Amino acid sequence: MNLYETTFIVNPQAEESVIDGQVKAIGKVITDSGGKIVREERIGTRRFAYLVGKLTQGYYAAFLYEAEPATLLVLERFLKLGDAYIRHLTIRFEGDSTKTFAERTATAFESESRREPEEDDRGRGFRGGDRGERGGRGGRGGGRDEEYTPRRRSFRD
Repeated sequence: MNLYETTFIVNPQAEESVIDGQVKAIGKVITDSGGKIVREERIGTRRFAYLVGKLTQGYYAAFLYEAEPATLLVLERFLKLGDAYIRHLTIRFEGDSTKTFAERTATAFESESRREPEEDDRGRGFRGGDRGERGGRGGRGGGRDEEYTPRRRSFRD
C-alpha cells in the first residue's frame, strides 16, 4: 500500500451540513475501496486567485491515506462525477505524515525565503547573450547609442 494525499475543493455555496456530508463521502469512498485514512484535514473556505466556474472561493479539504493504486481510480471517478467538487488533486505522499497541511506550507515558505536569490537575468536581454544585447535592433546593443539617429522621413506629395 502506498501513501497518498488527495486535496479537493467543494462548492461553498451549500449549507455546512451538505459540505460536511460531501467531505465524509470522500472518506467513505477511500475506506470502502480498501484504503486506510491516516489523517483528514478541513482547511476551510479560501478565496481563489481567479474565477473558477463563476466562483470566487471554495471549501478546501484534504485526506492523507494508505491505499492500493486501484483505489485511486474509484476515487478519481467519484470526484469527477460529483457536481459539488470543483477541483481535486491526488499525489503520492513523500514526507512527514505527522505534520499538518498548515505546518507543511509554513515550512515551504520558510525554506523559500532562506534560499539565496538567483542571478538576475535583466541585463541579458531577449537573446540571453553575455554582451548586454537587448535584441531590439539587431547588433546595435542595448539602449540608444550615440551614433544612432533615427531616419528623417520626408513627406512629398
